[in-house]
Amino acid sequence: MYILGIETTCDETGLGLIEVKENRVKIIDNQLSSQVKIHQPYGGVVPILAAREHEKNLPFLFKRIKNSFELEKVDYLAFSVGPGLLPSLLAGKKFIQELAKNLNKKVIPVNHLSAHWYSVLIRKKTQQWQKFITINFPALVLVVSGGHTTLYVFKSWNERRKIGETVDDAAGECLDKCARALGLGYPGGPEIERRAKMAKKFFSLPKPLLQKGYQFSFAGLKTAFIDLVSQIKKYGKLDEGTVNDLCASLQKTIFEIIIYKMKKASRDFKVKTLIVSGGVSANQTFKRMFKKAMPEIPIYFPQKSLATDNGINIALAGYFNLSSAVEVDKIEVFPR
Repeated sequence: MYILGIETTCDETGLGLIEVKENRVKIIDNQLSSQVKIHQPYGGVVPILAAREHEKNLPFLFKRIKNSFELEKVDYLAFSVGPGLLPSLLAGKKFIQELAKNLNKKVIPVNHLSAHWYSVLIRKKTQQWQKFITINFPALVLVVSGGHTTLYVFKSWNERRKIGETVDDAAGECLDKCARALGLGYPGGPEIERRAKMAKKFFSLPKPLLQKGYQFSFAGLKTAFIDLVSQIKKYGKLDEGTVNDLCASLQKTIFEIIIYKMKKASRDFKVKTLIVSGGVSANQTFKRMFKKAMPEIPIYFPQKSLATDNGINIALAGYFNLSSAVEVDKIEVFPR
């Protein structure tokens, strides 16, 4: 079975083609176009610009796949219908409608968050057959990215319950906004990770809602961090070393909040497996802290290339939701 996945929820245009047989999968093609340079001057994603780039990139990436694969072989199209930025979703919807009609294929609507948690099932990004990773349930599943910090308990892939989410900023959003306060540009997460490795000391920062169940809040931390930066600029010196220390302090605080709640939930729900997905899961310090804090439970992270938004994850989620396939005129998108 061949599934073509299409991703346009935010600022990454992705088309991914996979072949699946029983419990095995092969990545046939993975086309991705980043818009980072487009949005860097604005310090964040500008929705209307993102939509325009999707409209330009989709035909270009599709042509690349078309030139190397007989598209008549595709069994289903999978499309990420949300949550995401409405202009980006509408740009993708327009493309998928035309493509589905031309190929006479049904479309599997994919929840963007599900694409993240299924991403851990692929061990490597090579174009070879590989077995899906076997997950022992119940599992605790975290999606942590620029737009989401959401925690679930899964009894199986088909039975889950959301137990917590951010009440304001997402973890990745907090990193990006704090990086902007330091003048580090966009996206902020990777640069904060790089600078944090050179830190010599840590600043004390608040941990909002730490003892409040499984809900997350990073807006207060963001405000406290920006205030601290302002105070240092006013009364001290914001040199390179201080910036490195601030980056390490922010990163460490965010990760400690998440790990604390994951550790508590793992005990409360007696889970057998941890799944950590989303763009922030690519952070190497995050991975080390997790493994050190919870060595007794198997932890699965996606491959770095599959941690952020891409078409492969959408195609994979489509496979696990084949029964949801519909005619293209029934596709509806939903913004976050």
